[in-house]
Amino acid sequence: MADTQYLLKSDSGKLAKAYDSMSYTVFFFGPIPMLIRQDVQGCIYWLISILAVIGLNTLFTILRGYSHTLDGFVIFCVVIGWTALYNNWHRKRLLKQNYQEVEKHDVTNRILFF
Repeated sequence: MADTQYLLKSDSGKLAKAYDSMSYTVFFFGPIPMLIRQDVQGCIYWLISILAVIGLNTLFTILRGYSHTLDGFVIFCVVIGWTALYNNWHRKRLLKQNYQEVEKHDVTNRILFF
C-alpha cells in the first residue's frame, strides 16, 4: 500500500493527493487513474509510450520476417515501468506547480476550522 502525502496549493488552497510508492492502479487500469487525477499530460505520455512500443515492435517483427514477436512481454515491461515511476513523477510535477507538502494533522485542522 502506498503512503499518502497531502499537498496544499499555496495560492488557491486546493488540496491534492500524491503517493510515494508503486502505482498499482496504473498497472491495472492504465491511463484511467491519470484522468481521474486530472493529469492529462501523464495520460498522453502513457498513450504515446504504449503506441511507440507497439509500433516499434511491429516494425521489428516485419523486418525480421514475422518469425518471432514479443508484443505482450514488451508492453508488459513498459507498463511495469510506468507502475514504478508514475507516482513519484506526479508528485514532483505537483511540487513544481507550487504545491507545498502539508502534514496530515494540519489538513484535518484546516478542514475542521473553516
